[in-house]
Amino acid sequence: MFRSLDQYKPDIHKTIGIMEKTYNDALKHKGGNVTLRTLSQSDLEPFSAMDLTKYNYKDKKRDYAEELCRLLSHSFEVRRNVDDNMIPSVAPNLGIADYAAFIGGEIEFHKDTSWFRPILQEISDYRKLPKLGTAFWYKNFLDICEEILKLSSESGIPFLRGFYSPLDLAGALRGEAIYTDFYEYPDELRSLLDYCSEATITFAEDIYALARKYLKGSRYGMWFLDGCIYMSEDIACMISPKLYREYCAPYTQKVIDHFGVGHMHSHSRALYLVKEICSLDNVASLWIATDPNQPRPIDNIETLIKDARGVCLAIDCSEFLEIEQNFPEMMQGNVSICLPVNTTEEAEKMVAEFELLQGRFS
Repeated sequence: MFRSLDQYKPDIHKTIGIMEKTYNDALKHKGGNVTLRTLSQSDLEPFSAMDLTKYNYKDKKRDYAEELCRLLSHSFEVRRNVDDNMIPSVAPNLGIADYAAFIGGEIEFHKDTSWFRPILQEISDYRKLPKLGTAFWYKNFLDICEEILKLSSESGIPFLRGFYSPLDLAGALRGEAIYTDFYEYPDELRSLLDYCSEATITFAEDIYALARKYLKGSRYGMWFLDGCIYMSEDIACMISPKLYREYCAPYTQKVIDHFGVGHMHSHSRALYLVKEICSLDNVASLWIATDPNQPRPIDNIETLIKDARGVCLAIDCSEFLEIEQNFPEMMQGNVSICLPVNTTEEAEKMVAEFELLQGRFS
């Protein structure tokens, strides 16, 4: 199914070294690292080509795992000569609903994503939930991950899994009521967020243990898991910095502290959150997705670099000219810049131009 990791990324040791330096410098609040990630249609194919409604996730998990791995291996093969900062990884793709369904409830699959219906009619209903680990999608998700690992582990390709932050998980469980819970049930909300913190830690530990079972002998198989956790802060994009500091930061920090280092995700509609998230202890990176009709991170890079305090910002741009124009500012911090391309040949060309640009500032 897969070839070895170094067949897909011949310079994998160099790439890992560059990213490790970037994250280590970020944790020390030291800048000076700008790397390039090219993004072509073949990179997106493992997600766009799958119809999530056609699989039997209960009894025929292997069918799903085989198609996912086939698409991933093809994607890696196509870009094997692209020497950017992308590190091949294998991750389950079930949409977004499984990020909460491990607590309870059902997943509603659609072709290219999935949805989760809130299960807490009252904020205190989390106390009535079944014991963590007994919900159908808790074990079923682990079983799906195991099928993927059976197909991928011998290659040494890293396994990757992200998680909701505690506030995101609480938001999924409560739905839009979460936005009034801040004011109507502050104490109950704090208790719910603490529950979500502990649930995330437990679920992540079980996933990590499973991955370690298959990847413990590989050099980079646990690179995205050992000593770190990847989390989203999407609900936080709809609240104020003050609410973030009170109701989000302490619980996100609790999860980060458990694992060691945090790699975070947020959105450009709330660029004010960059300062808040990057003020947490031991945050190494923050991926800021660009939202339609909202400020673009690349257009606000000078302010974001200051707010990030060295945390590596993963942002995108539209064309290479924007990288050239903003390179000096980006070098004041740490940035992974994503550039869309049409073909892998164009990707190789952009990597070569980026190396020349780096040489001018070295």
